Amino acid sequence: MGHILFLIWYMIAILPFLIFIEGFQMFKDFMKKRNIEVTWLHYIVIILSILVIILWLGGDR
Repeated sequence: MGHILFLIWYMIAILPFLIFIEGFQMFKDFMKKRNIEVTWLHYIVIILSILVIILWLGGDR
């Protein structure tokens, strides 16, 4: 039972955080090639904007 709870906790809390960190590093490297400095705030605003657009377009009417 403890193993199942750990897997659920890993999928809900830890895995999205690790994906977010890795995505930020990839985005920062991509923007560095274009000589644009990126901070966490820029990345969060971009992610939230994309999320709003996806939820808005996919929402029920």
